[in-house]
Amino acid sequence: MNSLNNKIVYILICLICITSLSGCNYNSYDNTKLLHINSEAELPIVRPNGLASENVVIPYDAYIYDDADFEYGAGLLINQTKNSVVYAANPHKRIYPASMTKILTALIVMDAVDSGQISLNDTVVINKKIEFNEDNVAVLGLQPGDYITVNDLMHGLLVSSLNDCAIVLARYVGGNVSSFVELMNNKATEIGATNSHFVNPHGLHDNNHYTTPYDLYLIFKEFLNNDTLLQIDADNTYLLTYIRDDKEVEIELTSTNAFLSNSFDMPSGYHITGWKTGTTDKAGSCIILEFVSDDTGDKYICLVSNATDHETLYQNVSDMLKQIY
Repeated sequence: MNSLNNKIVYILICLICITSLSGCNYNSYDNTKLLHINSEAELPIVRPNGLASENVVIPYDAYIYDDADFEYGAGLLINQTKNSVVYAANPHKRIYPASMTKILTALIVMDAVDSGQISLNDTVVINKKIEFNEDNVAVLGLQPGDYITVNDLMHGLLVSSLNDCAIVLARYVGGNVSSFVELMNNKATEIGATNSHFVNPHGLHDNNHYTTPYDLYLIFKEFLNNDTLLQIDADNTYLLTYIRDDKEVEIELTSTNAFLSNSFDMPSGYHITGWKTGTTDKAGSCIILEFVSDDTGDKYICLVSNATDHETLYQNVSDMLKQIY
């Protein structure tokens, strides 16, 4: 009889433990609120099964809210070296990535290069007209009959964020844009960016083209692992060449990263490795980049999305770095 009672007590204790761990008191995430996590908060770092141990994971139930007035829609600052969150504002909020999309486009192209499917030295012939459904789109101006190398297309894609370069690369690697976009979405899923959906290789606005700051962090980490992409990002300017009517056309590209083009003062004590900017009416001004501390060597991934304008964007990045102690 005592043995039976002991078993009953044991079972009751187990049930109590299971109930307490099941999250009965869990408060669902309200993504209409602004999230502010600062260095004083001991944010738990959780690494669920299926995510690599080197990835910082920000759990949905670890949020700290306040009433701060942000000048952007979402922000993220992660210490890559220490695998820790320095600052986060709405890290799981759905955002429009604008041309930050092109970091994933570049990854798909480099997958094709690494597999031997294509080469950076390949010459691509523009066979079909490239058109966009909006005005004031940044383009190189490629036309049917033009010749250009994959390498120059990649510089156009990343240094000056030229949208027709994205289309040409997508057609060349995927056969057509739709097939290339499928590769993009498959790659995002493979990386763990499962709250994203892409419909084009350039990031011009579409309501069904979205991601989250955290997903972009995962994608950008893959980008940073590619030496070729970092070499391209290191170019503040680049002399791009293509052939039209058997004549060589040269265009000097200028970086869209205002820190590198000296339009805004670079935060002191840091240098930049990889980066990508983005701007549309719906996405606002955006940037994702990696800073490296000159003193400690610590690496930081920084993202600001949906800033009201260019000046606010770069000021917010500088202010965010001040959260590092």
